[in-house]
Amino acid sequence: MTDFRFDLRRGALITAALALLCSVFLVLPASAEAEPFDDCPPATFCLYSGADGTGERRDFTDRQNAESYDATWDGKALSAKNNTAMWACVYGDPAYGGHLETVDLDAEDAYAAGAVSGHKLVPTRALCFTGYERCPDNRVCTFAERNGRGAMTVHLPATDPATRNYGNSYGTGPAPKSAWNRTAKDVCFYPQPTYTGTWADPADTTGVKKFGAYVVLRGDSVTVPAPFAGTFRSHELVTTTGDCQ
Repeated sequence: MTDFRFDLRRGALITAALALLCSVFLVLPASAEAEPFDDCPPATFCLYSGADGTGERRDFTDRQNAESYDATWDGKALSAKNNTAMWACVYGDPAYGGHLETVDLDAEDAYAAGAVSGHKLVPTRALCFTGYERCPDNRVCTFAERNGRGAMTVHLPATDPATRNYGNSYGTGPAPKSAWNRTAKDVCFYPQPTYTGTWADPADTTGVKKFGAYVVLRGDSVTVPAPFAGTFRSHELVTTTGDCQ
């Protein structure tokens, strides 16, 4: 005769084992979907052509700062991940010009279409607001924007036949708004392309008081104040400021 009590016990054990096995499968984690920006490599600043770290990715290290991008990427970045140990400075115009945004270490950012045309990586956030460091040694550099930002002109001094001084004339091009004198001489800036001219003192209602040359001493950088800002048309290098025209 069959012992039904034994079969019942065995059936109960099998049922319990199946229940335990099912519970194991139920608690297994589902495969996690990739989070936005997860593909940005370490020590890299990543730009994306889509929002939230999607689309095509372009990578930069701290040795690959870009004052401007080629035509395929100029104004095309819609998001970014700063996976470096530095601040990322993102600019709306080439040459560190235009609108500026700063991206903290290990942070993400989003942009409107056409808003990003260049960037640099710097150890402190304050350095995002200047661009003077681009000027080579032993040169006078002028910049289209304040604080050394925007398009830079590197001046290679040449002897002017009229003044016999080392100088450069800008003619009718855009007048600079900031400058760095990295030479061993002082620089005299003028409102005329002929190394001459004066500026009226805006505080003098009589119109009599005039300013002569605007001087930037050797080694100094400056954002040009009123009434001189945006008016420089020439400059010359001099041994002493008394040699200005």
